[in-house]
Amino acid sequence: MTTAYVADTGVFVRCGGPDNDKFQRLRGAVCRAGVTLSVPRRVYEELGGDSIADEYPSGDIPCSTGFEEGWIVVAAELDYANPLVSTVMDDARRVIANETGREEDGIEKADTALVGLAAQLLDGGDAEGVDLLTTDRPAGRAAERLLPEHGFEGQIEYRYVSESYLESVTAADFL
Repeated sequence: MTTAYVADTGVFVRCGGPDNDKFQRLRGAVCRAGVTLSVPRRVYEELGGDSIADEYPSGDIPCSTGFEEGWIVVAAELDYANPLVSTVMDDARRVIANETGREEDGIEKADTALVGLAAQLLDGGDAEGVDLLTTDRPAGRAAERLLPEHGFEGQIEYRYVSESYLESVTAADFL
């Protein structure tokens, strides 16, 4: 089974930067497993990258070495014309708003982009399964709830990336 790994901004923020042990542990686990962490363009922008630059990384994002080394990649642009992608993102906004008691307009677009990217990868056949790594529990739960409703039962797994997760992550977590 081909699994895609989608990561949220909070994962890299929680790592604390390339000099931090948590960052190096995640880097080592991902590289030893031979996989990549895909980030939606919205996440890349949240990290400080310029998504319209000819090449990335750009700016002074704290995890630029991950992009330079190739174990973190910016995913293809979301296809908003794909009804599945746009519907899942709209639904995710509603689920997150309801769960957090916030207005739908106040939901971060990067959070819905995570769910949209997972749907796009599955719908396009780019992956048979998606592991969503995030520090945002409502976004993770929205993905686990919504994608099965659109035919992707058992194809999405949400991993809450806590401090302890980052302190113990190994390549086996990505195999």
